[in-house]
Amino acid sequence: LSGVCSSAVAWDLIDTNPVKAFDKRHIKEAPPRTSYPSNDDVRRLVERASPMVGRIVLFLAQTGMRQEEAVSLEWSQVSIPRREVRLTKTKTSAPRVVPLSDEALGTLLGTPRHPIGSYVFWNGDGRRYTSFSSQYRNLAVRAGVAWRCHDLRHRFASEFLQRTGDLPALQAILGHRTVTMTMRYAHMITAHLHEAMAK
Repeated sequence: LSGVCSSAVAWDLIDTNPVKAFDKRHIKEAPPRTSYPSNDDVRRLVERASPMVGRIVLFLAQTGMRQEEAVSLEWSQVSIPRREVRLTKTKTSAPRVVPLSDEALGTLLGTPRHPIGSYVFWNGDGRRYTSFSSQYRNLAVRAGVAWRCHDLRHRFASEFLQRTGDLPALQAILGHRTVTMTMRYAHMITAHLHEAMAK
């Protein structure tokens, strides 16, 4: 019995929970993105895609929407007069409004509507795209483009910040829960650095 007790005491002295000793400060953050798909990359993708898939690629690059948000988009969510899209089903479960640039609006206006289908970007008899990820991967291989589909969202975010410097607006457009996620693109804001250098 004494041997059993002494073993139990010895076992209690051993830290069996390695999680307590884990310090997340030792994890290095991923370096901020400094590159994204170029205009030429997007052009090559569109040129090698079917007309409807090409429109989806363009729309993703022009709005920063997530892939699933775009392929599930219905015309009832689009307001041409207000130049905006209202997303009700999002990754964060929080509805949001995505404003449309001239280019994005042009992409929508140039997209033919299915006679009875409700989806903006439709396939076959009006159905939505359900395997767009694999279709994009195959398209990227054919086009010789190394970027992922999600990188089109990074492209939009990076260019938006370089042109506007407006982090809160970008957070709202992308639908980030916290500004911390949007801050990943803050290094793209360089106008104030040039102004300071000029002074």
